Amino acid sequence: MNFLSVNTRGIGETYKVDWIRRLKSKHRVSFLAIQETQIMEAENIDVRGCWGADNFGSSRVNSTGRSGGLLNVRDDTLFQITEVISSRYFLINIGHWSGISELLIFVNVNGPQSSTEKAKLWEELLEKKNSIEGTWIIMGDFNVVRKKEERFNSIFCAKTASDFNNFIHETSLIDMKMGGHRFTCFRNSYLKLSKLDRFLVCPSFLNIVPHAAVTALPIEVSDHCPILVSTSRKDNRPSPFRFLNSWMLRDGFEKAFISSWNNFMGFGTPDLYLAAKLKHIKKGLKKWRATEHPREEVELLRLKNLVHHLDSEAESRQLTEQELADRNLGYKSIIEVEKIRSLDLR
Repeated sequence: MNFLSVNTRGIGETYKVDWIRRLKSKHRVSFLAIQETQIMEAENIDVRGCWGADNFGSSRVNSTGRSGGLLNVRDDTLFQITEVISSRYFLINIGHWSGISELLIFVNVNGPQSSTEKAKLWEELLEKKNSIEGTWIIMGDFNVVRKKEERFNSIFCAKTASDFNNFIHETSLIDMKMGGHRFTCFRNSYLKLSKLDRFLVCPSFLNIVPHAAVTALPIEVSDHCPILVSTSRKDNRPSPFRFLNSWMLRDGFEKAFISSWNNFMGFGTPDLYLAAKLKHIKKGLKKWRATEHPREEVELLRLKNLVHHLDSEAESRQLTEQELADRNLGYKSIIEVEKIRSLDLR
């Protein structure tokens, strides 16, 4: 029973779909809320690619031009929807979770820019909350902070913060304490930081899952941290061996392949000979990957740790010009790696 909220800043690119699928798999997510799909025709979203399996149901709100767009995906073996309510800025799924007697109401929010529209959104959600009995879990990019300390290098608006705080108070929702990052949105090269993403839940939710924890995960390929509510253990089983298309773009692949091809010695009928030769090539590629993969992972981890460290430093001080340059170069390098990985159709 883990939930993930992600502002993708556009989901039309394959590497972002692959990134979400890896997050979903790694953290054993059973309900996924995506904001800013930026796709006008919902059927053009690769929902299965995001989920990585067939046991899902989904509901969507189309974007308005290149702005907005919401997508909810759930494990339909666990969560059975009875009603869907949507608007431009929210997407509500109401239903029953296996083993839980209370009605659950999941709300995916993508807050508007205008302060007037924000106030209207809180009024509409308050009306829905008062009219529908159940356990509410509201998640997403609210596009507003609660206090001045939740912004750095960006403008604080006391009016919108007050409206948002009043909404939380009137709905009796709990703003779950978040680990991982102090801020969740890191924008432009000068790092304007804000805590825009969060989970708001009914007290009854904490009765159902008293050990639930919220974590702002590393940004990686968006300018928003994915936000995870975790209530179950991670799956640490090793992945099976696969041949990935991106290997053909990596240094050493051609040499390893040609060496295995030329060094094979075998006999038998043509079909058995070919099968044995392919097995020999596979063995050679596995040996090559056993050496190269750890090096690549170490470098990628170094880049992610660098960006993560500098993002964390930026939460408490102004970064130097060199640190900003290192952060932006590391971020771009991570994006390039993710784009290469997006070729990995197995």
